[in-house]
Amino acid sequence: MYVCICNAVTDSQIIEAQNNGHKTMSDIRRHLGVGNCCGRCVETAKEVIRQNSGVQKYMPKVFATDILQPA
Repeated sequence: MYVCICNAVTDSQIIEAQNNGHKTMSDIRRHLGVGNCCGRCVETAKEVIRQNSGVQKYMPKVFATDILQPA
């Protein structure tokens, strides 16, 4: 899938660059030119990077009913 139309960069190219050591959005921007023109691709590129990084944040939702109450 094309992520950056201005520079004809695909998600596969971003993943390949990431696997070759370009780990941050700044690295990817310098290496592939993603986000250097109109900038509409930046959020999608960040999402591709995040999904391929193997690190996802888990934000548990805590509700009052989830807290154990003494019997």
